[in-house]
Amino acid sequence: MNGTPAIEAVGLTKMYGNFAAISDVNLTVKRGEFMGLLGPNGAGKSTTLKAITGLLMPTSGSVRIAGIDIKDHRHAMEHVGCVIETPEPYPDFTPAEILDYVGRIYGLDSREIAIRSRDVLETVRMWDWRNKKVGEFSKGMRQRIVLAQALLPNPDTIILDEPTSGLDPRGMIEIRRTLAELKHRDVSLLISTHILSEVSEICGSVSMIRDGHVIASGDVSTLIHRIGASNSVTLEIRTLKPLTPQVISDLEHCQGVTGSEKMGEYMIKLEFTGTSEEQALVNEVAFRSGLGVLALNEKGANLEDLYMELTKGDEIQ
Repeated sequence: MNGTPAIEAVGLTKMYGNFAAISDVNLTVKRGEFMGLLGPNGAGKSTTLKAITGLLMPTSGSVRIAGIDIKDHRHAMEHVGCVIETPEPYPDFTPAEILDYVGRIYGLDSREIAIRSRDVLETVRMWDWRNKKVGEFSKGMRQRIVLAQALLPNPDTIILDEPTSGLDPRGMIEIRRTLAELKHRDVSLLISTHILSEVSEICGSVSMIRDGHVIASGDVSTLIHRIGASNSVTLEIRTLKPLTPQVISDLEHCQGVTGSEKMGEYMIKLEFTGTSEEQALVNEVAFRSGLGVLALNEKGANLEDLYMELTKGDEIQ
């Protein structure tokens, strides 16, 4: 069972009349993997998550959660915590009361609810506000209570639909910090977002969706390398001793180097379009120079470059 994906969606399609909200969506989240479902507003992210969690019936396709077909909804979702379209918690309830209510829905006894409530409220940094009414909270605090609800059943898999939407920068940072800490809990995460930095900070893999179609999926670094291989990268070299004309000339004549810019006496930037083997030779020349290389950094394609490349020609919202 360890090789069974946490989430496996195959050929998901949802039609509204002649309009396909999503079309032939294939998505696999491995156990322990943090995947971002990335796309502009209206791309089909929420529809995909609703189909995966059973909140809507797809026109065609199938979904398995930990190997269980979603059609057997009760068993498939037993160990899943999810927040879709971020519901507002009851303003007249306290976090403790909300979690007690949620715990009873899951069939937990009072002692277990108390233990888990403390754990999740401490995880989302809301324990000190457990007896305050939610109506008094900021939006970021309310979002953290909603996240605590998703964590209460001690899920193996967590599914979140744009959990930082509408938050101020501080609220976004708090939610992202909490999600990053979940990596130590051996859970799987599928999070939808239109924020590139969110995926970069939290996730190891990404599925990019546009107009209801998945246009790229896989390990973030592998996908970035796909476009990085055909684009120039910048090699920054900093030295302990001043760069000499001879060393600069040696670096500029390395295979794959297409340009250079000296940044003061101790730093040079090289534009590079060569292979990994050719880059290794550039590194060797730098370290052989006797100038004492302090840093050799590569700055190349990133997730934003990949997203722009794949959505080229489209208006990004």
